[in-house]
Amino acid sequence: MLGVATLLTAIVATPAGAISFTMDDNTGEAQAVPQDLSECPTLTSEPRAFEAWFNTDDMEYRGYLDAKNQSPWSYANRMAQIVCGAKKNATIMIGMYFIRAIGTTERPESDSEIIWRAMEYVKKKRNVNIGFVMDGGSITPASAKSNIVKRLVSSKIAKIYWCYNGCFNTNKSSVYPYAINHEKFMTISDTLWAGDDKKHPAVFSSSGQFARSQVRTYWQEASLIYGDQKLYDNFSARYQNMKICSGSTTGSADCKKGKFVTVGDVKPTLKKDRGIWIDTLYRHYTDSGRGTSVSFSPQPKDVDDYYSAQFNDVDCLVDNKIRVAMYRLTITRATIMVKSLVSLKNRGCDVKILLSQQGGAQTVSKDVVKVLKKYNATTMVRCTKVPIHTKMILITPATSNAGRALFGTANMTTSGLRYSEEHVITMDTRRANNATAEDMRRAIGVYQAGWNELNQGNRACK
Repeated sequence: MLGVATLLTAIVATPAGAISFTMDDNTGEAQAVPQDLSECPTLTSEPRAFEAWFNTDDMEYRGYLDAKNQSPWSYANRMAQIVCGAKKNATIMIGMYFIRAIGTTERPESDSEIIWRAMEYVKKKRNVNIGFVMDGGSITPASAKSNIVKRLVSSKIAKIYWCYNGCFNTNKSSVYPYAINHEKFMTISDTLWAGDDKKHPAVFSSSGQFARSQVRTYWQEASLIYGDQKLYDNFSARYQNMKICSGSTTGSADCKKGKFVTVGDVKPTLKKDRGIWIDTLYRHYTDSGRGTSVSFSPQPKDVDDYYSAQFNDVDCLVDNKIRVAMYRLTITRATIMVKSLVSLKNRGCDVKILLSQQGGAQTVSKDVVKVLKKYNATTMVRCTKVPIHTKMILITPATSNAGRALFGTANMTTSGLRYSEEHVITMDTRRANNATAEDMRRAIGVYQAGWNELNQGNRACK
């Protein structure tokens, strides 16, 4: 069977003009942004409306968890090359759970460093404005924060705003519920790939953070959405309103009063509930003909979460193939999710779910396994051979790549869907114009190939 690296190569290579992340014929080793910042290599052609890739080519080429290999992985290099696509005077806004910088001699942060070099280049050579909104809780201890500030803030590459107990949670950290800024997105206001004077924004969404531990320890997916102005505006508003609510800006008073910003025609849809600013809009639709929408957490507590709502909306006579690859399913959501998935199966859908048994104490628990057994879902829900960090749902016909794909940051958890800052992007080929739908189907093909590879060697969750 073909590995994902081979499958991705085949998909990316055709048809002509598709995106390429290499600067020469060597696809094995990552091409770093030079230390002296003499250049900032970017994409070799204008990207499609949607691009998708995994970090599995690195795993196959280098060997899973090769601790001795310190050179940057191509997964991180691709992110750096996206940064290098920022146009002069553009703005880059990043929402991230955590990042890492500098590291140690034995364990250098070479994967994230290649991204920091790209940012340093576009900041110094093109006057690109860069900002981060990150989680300042326990995930970023004092030593890590010091290295981040030294590498990015002290060197005047970027500004960083820290959220504590989540950005939109105005409760004290000692007050339940506990929340985090769990976002993983990057926006670029304008890019140079088209080679013209028109505006071409980009939105990058990833299942993982800019950190060695994320790039090399877990199976991750990444997506680039190009040229969708309203999607960009939604994420821009998201970033700016998270910044208003961060704990390191004078805008905190505005957060308490609900004074949020409008970007383009994207108006604030936030409402206070349980001491948290929740998003009252289930889906934010984007540019006409794109077939794309984005959902943000925290969501209201008294409505279907956006995963269950999507499952309940499936017509199994049309889209009878459901494939899920998810890092976490917790006991607080297990019954709701499993019931929805069993209902799909009973309606005639072919449903298969992959969860991560490995990767920390917060993955599949024994209580979740009991729920799977209670609803006879143990053959439908399996655990992967390697740790995964993906958040991916595919809803398609049995024999084509038409249909829907969901990807982003939210796990099947109450914390992710109700309390923390998350996003889930939905692309639907049937709502898109012909050119965009073709790009969607191609991206769904990449996701399907990745899921098929993940499915190899699956096992019962224990």
